[in-house]
Amino acid sequence: MRRKLALWLLVAVLAAGATPAWAQIASHRAAYSLSLGSGKSSGISGLEGAMYIDWQEVCEGWTINQRMRFQIYDESGEAIDNDISFSSWEAKDGLSYRFTLRSIRNGEIAEELRGRADLKGPGKPGSAVFTEPEEETIDLPAGTLFPTAHSIKLIQAALAGEKWLSRPVFDGATLDGALEINALLLRRLPPQKPKDPEIAAGLANRQSWQVRMAFFKPEVQTGEPEYETSMRLADNGVGLSFLFDYRDFSIQAKLQKLEALPKPRC
Repeated sequence: MRRKLALWLLVAVLAAGATPAWAQIASHRAAYSLSLGSGKSSGISGLEGAMYIDWQEVCEGWTINQRMRFQIYDESGEAIDNDISFSSWEAKDGLSYRFTLRSIRNGEIAEELRGRADLKGPGKPGSAVFTEPEEETIDLPAGTLFPTAHSIKLIQAALAGEKWLSRPVFDGATLDGALEINALLLRRLPPQKPKDPEIAAGLANRQSWQVRMAFFKPEVQTGEPEYETSMRLADNGVGLSFLFDYRDFSIQAKLQKLEALPKPRC
């Protein structure tokens, strides 16, 4: 589960327009509460925790720093503590990417990933090189996108009134390579002013869309996805709510705090 949860950053959505896409994105810091949506047949009786994300424009790219801290309770009430940190940098041309992940379970390191990836050009293939846990190179197919570039495509499709987008995306959160993400773009939602003063109205009171995304491993293009995510995304890239569905259980993420981050001085 820790590997799947780390993939949440793929659902962040960036705004795009006639000007360069990165000029439309709102750098922001967001905090979400995490709770169990449904346990189904998983044996999970409860879940509580928080998710934090800093998404910020820098001079030559974008950085995302994300952390998830949560406890999972089994049917006997025993808790498993999870602490997942993920950081990435992506070039504004969408061709270079760096990433690190650390997952801690009950105070002990369960997984560490680190590496970089490069594409040969827009729409062209590339490769990802992991330096942790050991040296490994993975080929990336033509058409692969990194998270920010994928988000740009997604918001462009929503603005154009399209209902479907399918692309391979690499984020470095697992050793599986580029995942095929099938996104269903549902209804457009009108702006809604937040009631909580901790949520910046200038960032949250925007038009948004309901989006459903299914994630498939590279070798599995049919049948059930690895997991699915539903989200409400604003046109400035802010995720207003999330539901992570892992077949046997689901996790809800509710926005608790949202603030703007400064633009870079380049």
